[in-house]
Amino acid sequence: MIKAKHNIFAEFIFYPYLERLLRKNFSHFFLVNTFPLIDNNAGLVITPNHFSWWDGFFIGHIERKFFHRKFFIMMLEDQLKRYWFFQKVGAYSIQQDNPKSIIETARYTSEIINNKNVVVIYPQGKIESFSTKNLNLKKGLNLFTKNVKEKFYVLPVGFKIEFYEEKLPSVIARFGDLIDGNELINNFTIFENEFTMNLELLEQAANEKKFITDIFGNQK
Repeated sequence: MIKAKHNIFAEFIFYPYLERLLRKNFSHFFLVNTFPLIDNNAGLVITPNHFSWWDGFFIGHIERKFFHRKFFIMMLEDQLKRYWFFQKVGAYSIQQDNPKSIIETARYTSEIINNKNVVVIYPQGKIESFSTKNLNLKKGLNLFTKNVKEKFYVLPVGFKIEFYEEKLPSVIARFGDLIDGNELINNFTIFENEFTMNLELLEQAANEKKFITDIFGNQK
């Protein structure tokens, strides 16, 4: 597997580029609710939905706004080899068809979480159309966290793209309820229910245009 190799200079270049890229392609970045209070002395696993090429950029933007800890994101190995620069801003790899790679990635992920860092894992495992029905959530999330010995939480995050009255679409994001990591390991249904509920509430808010803020700083 390919491990993350954080580089301060790379991050200095990447995040301003990310801000410009998103503002060039989207009119607003709306939040439906507030970011939850999270114990910085516990590891954190963020689990966004995966419906577009933009998803990694969306969570990167959220990370820059709300997190102040070392940030990691799991990527498919062939994609990380192609976009090698992401390794320098926290990306590491998995080969889904390689059992040895899966075991190595699981150990590395547990190490990241035990060290009180933030890691992003896409529980759908691949890009799927935005939906709140018949979600295919992989139980690999349990494998990646079962060896975590320290306290950690799981935070579902939902993203959606909507076209309103403007030429460019808007990004809409909603945070789910924090889940105790030990509860997830013992009962995966808790995670499935919270992940699905968060997307349902996100879709409802998008339809009703109910947002609390635009983190681009634009007027609603």
